[in-house]
Amino acid sequence: MDSRNFARAADVIGISQPAISKNIKKLEDHFDVKLFERGRHGAEPTKYAEAIERRAKLLLTESRLIKGEVEALRDTHKGQLVIGSAPPFMPKILPESLHLFRRRWPDVHINIDQGISTTLFPALEQGEFDFIVSLPPARLLHDELSSIELVYRHEQRLVVRPEHPLCRNNNIDLEHLAKYPWVVTRGLGDWQKISSNFLMAGLAPPKIATETTSDALTKALVKQNDYICALNNDIFALEEKSGTLMRLSHPCLFEPRQAYITYRRRSPLSAPARNMIEIIKKSAKYFTEEGTEHIQSSSLQ
Repeated sequence: MDSRNFARAADVIGISQPAISKNIKKLEDHFDVKLFERGRHGAEPTKYAEAIERRAKLLLTESRLIKGEVEALRDTHKGQLVIGSAPPFMPKILPESLHLFRRRWPDVHINIDQGISTTLFPALEQGEFDFIVSLPPARLLHDELSSIELVYRHEQRLVVRPEHPLCRNNNIDLEHLAKYPWVVTRGLGDWQKISSNFLMAGLAPPKIATETTSDALTKALVKQNDYICALNNDIFALEEKSGTLMRLSHPCLFEPRQAYITYRRRSPLSAPARNMIEIIKKSAKYFTEEGTEHIQSSSLQ
């Protein structure tokens, strides 16, 4: 599908082009539909091919999960996990969770991808993750997914560089914030909520300098210019400690958001996934409540 060319696809998967063409013809005959439109620019998949691809990816995922489940039953110390995570969980919660998990199950192979909810959820639905850890808008949660609430304090702050003119102001209001360009997170809908605060106060919303999904780029841009951005506490904690970024005292612009672990309802979780979820739940609670007791793992399998 991605190659848009039968010869390139044959090279990628290691079989001959006639074999690919023959198998596609069998599928077309079986379903009595056309899967590809062949033209000068390659083979373009039809809507039927795209529907089959979505289901095929789920089948491949289920095959991987079956293999992992069997391996876990045969040897509870082996298996594979593929996790998607939003950026706020990367600095503390996931490193601690991985540390605790690997102390007990060092042979489980773990893949972790970072993304925002609007990209993580479609990937989860297509079977690319065992589960995801995120702060999703309500519109992404639906009946085909199961979600577990996390005890987690999601706190966003307005962040600037130390040289920013607003750092010299102890009484910052919306009018001050509207004067400077912002770097904003693309795709989460936060900007609409922030803009509404300015509009309700009779002010034009601030100008957007850059939209990005990268926290690293956001921090780099803010360090170089008099921009304003909104970041989770954990994401800029090191920069705040070193003095390269500072938080502003500002009017409340952000509503608290609930954190969830989400997985596909119809795909049973493997033993490694269930164990990792329990550890993440305990890690999130530990850091949120700033407890002093060590995280226990008595409920793990």
